[in-house]
Formats: sequence, C-alpha cells, structure tokens
Amino acid sequence: MKKFPLVLSLIATISFAAMAQKEAPAPALQLPVDSITKLITYERVVQVTGTKAELLYKRAVGWFRTYYKNPSEIIRENDSIKFKITGKPRFKIFNPPDKEGTKTDAGLIQYTITVTAKDGRFKYELTEFNWKQQSYFASERWMDKKSQSYNSVYNEYLKQLDQYAKELIRNLEDALLHDKPVKDKDGW
Repeated sequence: MKKFPLVLSLIATISFAAMAQKEAPAPALQLPVDSITKLITYERVVQVTGTKAELLYKRAVGWFRTYYKNPSEIIRENDSIKFKITGKPRFKIFNPPDKEGTKTDAGLIQYTITVTAKDGRFKYELTEFNWKQQSYFASERWMDKKSQSYNSVYNEYLKQLDQYAKELIRNLEDALLHDKPVKDKDGW
C-alpha cells in the first residue's frame, strides 16, 4: 500500500515533465544538393531518341519565350552554335498565412537555369538559388538548422522553392519532349 502513492507520484512527475518539454521542430526539408558545389541543384539528362539538337534547342528557346513574362530580361546566354540557353529568372515566395489566412510577401528567389541540347537528348540544370537581399543569401542556408540565424519559416520557403522547381521542370520537359507549335506573341 505504501508503494501506491510513490508510483502515482512518479507517474505524475513523468507526465508533467513530458508535457513541459518543447515540441521538437520539424526537420528541415532536404532538397537535391550537388555533391561538388554544395548548391541546391535540380538537373537531369532527358533522352529524346531521333531528335536533332537544333530542334531541341529551338524548342528550349520557344519555351523560354513563352514561360517567362519578360524573356529578354531573363536570358543571359543564347548560343545557337553550342545549342545552349541560360537564364537568371526570379519568383516570389510568401510567409506562412497568419491567423486570418493572409499570406505576406517574403521576397524574391533568383536562380540560374541552363538548358543544353545534343542530338537525341537535352540537359537542364536549375541551381544558384538565392534569396534577394541586400547581400547574397544562398538558399542552402535555409537548410542549416544549427545556424544561429536559422528561422523556422525557412522550411516553408524551401517547400515553395521545391514546388516551384518541380512545376517548372514538368513544364519544360513537356515542351521539349512534344513538338508543339510555339504561340507567336505578335500574331504573325
């Protein structure tokens, strides 16, 4: 009988201690990181049997011109000899919604996209993601939970980056794999 109050007290103490512990933060979202550069990098070589490099390159140029609102501002290299096109676009990210469900602007992410074509295949690479700030802020810093500057909202930013990149890749692959007529913006 004397053991019962002791056991009850021990259970209450353990329960209280468990409730008092802070909930562990969710692990940071891990995105594909290049083993050499240590940068977030989405890349793939896609086989398109029987398709010439010139045609794949033309499809890539057409995709850049229709996917981005202002392609002349984005395209930094357009090499019709090497069948390579490189751009530096940006996209918006948002803070998680507040109690009323309102999302606020968290800034812009700039990245580098490169598409290169060879006979029977093309390669794309999305890399150098950085949060536009007064100084360069590499998006890889969002994955470092040990950093003193880490903020839990970074995980939300990583989710948005990953979602954006995957949607862009689906769109790009679809455009280069299928011979779709490119819409002429000028109506010619």
